[in-house]
Amino acid sequence: MKKILIFGCGAMGGAILSGCLAKGLWKKEEIYVKEHSEEASREKASRYGVHASMDGREAKEADLVILAVKPNVVPGVLQEISRYHPSRVLSIAAAVTLASLEGALPEETEVIRVMPNTPASVGEGMAAIAPGKKASPDFIREAEEIFSALGKEAVVTERQLDELGALSGAGPGYAFVIIDALADAGVLIGLPRKLAIEAAAQTLYGAAKMVLETGKHPAELRDQVTSPGGTTIAGIHAMERDGIRAALMDGVKACLEKSDAMAGK
Repeated sequence: MKKILIFGCGAMGGAILSGCLAKGLWKKEEIYVKEHSEEASREKASRYGVHASMDGREAKEADLVILAVKPNVVPGVLQEISRYHPSRVLSIAAAVTLASLEGALPEETEVIRVMPNTPASVGEGMAAIAPGKKASPDFIREAEEIFSALGKEAVVTERQLDELGALSGAGPGYAFVIIDALADAGVLIGLPRKLAIEAAAQTLYGAAKMVLETGKHPAELRDQVTSPGGTTIAGIHAMERDGIRAALMDGVKACLEKSDAMAGK
């Protein structure tokens, strides 16, 4: 029977666990969760119907150890599990490099970094997967299987993972700001708040689905809804004049620069 140990079962760790259970990739009896305290471990285990790990010793026999904790907690977890010589470790901690993970673990441990995002909790995530030096093709396939159950995934270089972290990892935050701003605009012109939020969210969801399903460039789809001298192009012109495109580009760039600084690059 497979054994999986998850350190940290918060928003993202919980999304991974829930998604894999729902898709039938894992069985509840195979899963152990470890939190910052025994009480928290028991609470999370009870919530998901899985086992609680008290000291992380399951890492010795686990087929996979997932690190879903904050970056500042990772060094302590690595120290805790390294003595058990885990076979495979998958980390979703931001700005914790493959070199630092591999350097703190036994030489034979296979390591993969993943940058998921919060829409994974509703099965619409985007995950970047960066294999370490020792990661086997089988381990990479396992990571792909896990994150394709939560949305879409792509196997990339570690630098591309950092870049995607600034785009898709932080992207839901940008999208929520845009939805909120569009909803405010709806209220400004007279719509009820609840309806404005629903309309803004559904419009972005539908537009994103069109990009993904048609394979057309966003600019081509934009051209299809902008009649010469029409209302839509007037709205786009006002947004472009006030710098919406540059603001979004600068935001992604600033996010990557912050990530690099955190990683000491």
